Amino acid sequence: MRDELYLEFVNSGISKLLEFQDLRKYSLTEGCFFYPYWRDKKASFVNARWQEAILSLSWYYNKYNSEEIWIRIVKGIDFWCKLQHKNGSFPEYTRLDRSFSATAFSTLAIVNSIILLNYSKENWIEKIKKSCEYLIKNDEFFLTSNEMAASLVLLKFGNYVNNIKYLKESERKLNVVLKNQSKAGYYKENNNFDLFSSSLTLELLGHYYLITNDKVILDSASRFVDFVLNLNLKFAKNIQVLVIDGFEVFSENTLNGKLALKKILNNFNVQHFKIDNDLCTNLYRLGYAYDNFKVDLEHRDLEEEIDINKSGYFSHKPSKFLNLLRPFGIHKFRRLKSFFI
Repeated sequence: MRDELYLEFVNSGISKLLEFQDLRKYSLTEGCFFYPYWRDKKASFVNARWQEAILSLSWYYNKYNSEEIWIRIVKGIDFWCKLQHKNGSFPEYTRLDRSFSATAFSTLAIVNSIILLNYSKENWIEKIKKSCEYLIKNDEFFLTSNEMAASLVLLKFGNYVNNIKYLKESERKLNVVLKNQSKAGYYKENNNFDLFSSSLTLELLGHYYLITNDKVILDSASRFVDFVLNLNLKFAKNIQVLVIDGFEVFSENTLNGKLALKKILNNFNVQHFKIDNDLCTNLYRLGYAYDNFKVDLEHRDLEEEIDINKSGYFSHKPSKFLNLLRPFGIHKFRRLKSFFI
């Protein structure tokens, strides 16, 4: 069945992830997954998003209870803490980068990990609090999936530490996301149609819905599900991979959820391992798809060879011009740009 395939994919990916992490005792990068920096010396900085591999390991540990994996998780979170800038943000494309994306998604991975493990350290909590304060002070109005990740961080951590401020800010950011849904039903990404990013937003909304049972989210998800069901695949011909978990979450509680899920399974790849960066940031999503699997469907064979041997730490070459702006936060310049359009 499909859920067993998800599990197989995750187990295969974990064995590869273990090769990425620096486990040298007393190394300044002990716990780091970004091997282009610590092992290959091809990068002059650490991309914090690679530390999201911690969540994949946490999901795996929660299922198999491996002592070796536990040690790796703790070292990984300890190193993640070292990457945080004084303002609470994290680097992604350069050493001085204050990346909203890296802050939102890596913090979400850490929060999900401590919830799965039912374990945390005091300094971990303090670092997460700094991340939350940064996310509260900053908004990503154009990359909807990023703002949704920030909203989910604040919801989950707000519940974890019983902080009403975080919960209120989470709801505020959720409203930003919902306002960014187009009339057609997809979630705008930089004011454009991006099916992969919309599927990522759907997953994040799904996890929000699993906590809150908010009807507003269900209505929004239903609109996107209907959009996908009626989507002419010619408009998505350049898109090969989609996040499947959100469709699993909403498969039974939206009118056309099962049909949309079947369409995705028949026409898109649900494995995200084109390069090693994808393995770090997306493997756990298949673990979540396993968790949220509800009903078996007839669809094409998903058991394809997992190509996780390609190296590379960016799916595209970062712009040298944008790198000059990254220390200030690229999301701020996207907002400024909107005033002149």
